[in-house]
Amino acid sequence: MKERGSVGTNMRHGRAWAAAGLVAVSLVAGATWISAGQAQTRPDTAAPAPASRPAVAAFVARPRGAVDWQAAVGGLRQSANDGESLAANLNREQVDKTAVPILLPRDPKLTAGARIYSFGDYYTITADTLGGGVSLSGTTTTVPSGKPLKVESGPEMLTVQRTVDGQLASFVRFGVLYTVEIRCDSAGDPRCVDDNYVLGLVGKTTAVVMGKAARQAAGLGG
Repeated sequence: MKERGSVGTNMRHGRAWAAAGLVAVSLVAGATWISAGQAQTRPDTAAPAPASRPAVAAFVARPRGAVDWQAAVGGLRQSANDGESLAANLNREQVDKTAVPILLPRDPKLTAGARIYSFGDYYTITADTLGGGVSLSGTTTTVPSGKPLKVESGPEMLTVQRTVDGQLASFVRFGVLYTVEIRCDSAGDPRCVDDNYVLGLVGKTTAVVMGKAARQAAGLGG
């Protein structure tokens, strides 16, 4: 894996991501390259997080979407203990302040080094992979979308599109807009040449995790 540079260098990937088919796009403003040495992942250490949302928040449309907490609790129960196991290395303080259900891929190797940054109703998770990286996000903040490059039929309004350095998929579940992105250092990396890898990752991103804020909103207590 390439050694990542400073936060300033890595934030060249920061941008507002178009998402969620004909209904909405995510403002995934926080999913940036952040080196593992600068981000804390252990439960006993507070993860660094920007003090405020980036400027793209000016595009936010009101009101925010409503979370289907009944469906989310059902997903939590179906996940059994898998979700908490996969989230073991995520900073617990950041998990607890996240007021939407967190979705994780059922891939322990990927989640083992993941970092989470939460803004309450929006979170982003980043993880390094060999020759690239993966970003996951969830938010209730949406804006109208233009025509996507590709739309998959189905209740989750799955949308896939090519980015400058990878593939981005977005979908709606529990009334929350989620995104899954793969970025590659090499333009010829097969994971980024087509959408097969990102769609496979979407298929695995089913484990539900709820921290204190989400549990309280769902009526489960803290």
